[in-house]
Amino acid sequence: MERRLTEEQITKAILDWLEEQGWEIICYDFPQSGTGISLHPNEELRTTKNKGAIIPDIVAIKGTTVLFFENKDRFVLSDFVKVNGLKTGSDYSASLQKLLKNYNVSQIFYGVGLPKNDNVLNRIAEHQEKIDFAVCVESDKTTTVHFEQTSMFV
Repeated sequence: MERRLTEEQITKAILDWLEEQGWEIICYDFPQSGTGISLHPNEELRTTKNKGAIIPDIVAIKGTTVLFFENKDRFVLSDFVKVNGLKTGSDYSASLQKLLKNYNVSQIFYGVGLPKNDNVLNRIAEHQEKIDFAVCVESDKTTTVHFEQTSMFV
């Protein structure tokens, strides 16, 4: 039986793939690593210091294009909803501006990194309107773009 990739393995495979493609990694995180950067809701939306904080699994830049990844070892609908909130809302605009202040950014895309299997691919297709892209990792760590709204991985 084939072993399922962990979220950490998926994140590391995507990090390697992004760097091979010429992307600069701004920050990354995987479970229990403590390496990530928290995005906090705008001041007027906060009720407590850390409530509502989001820690992207990968933030990368190439040219003036920024990518935000939420990675999982399986399809999780709530992550698609979270990514869609970042993509369509402005609740985290101050944190995003602070994180990206030293970069010349013209566009930001929000997506997911997931293991490649038929179930995940079907679920991505069902919910692709919530994300800008989906990158999938196979058991041998081969990483491919499964879905992208715009050609951002060129």
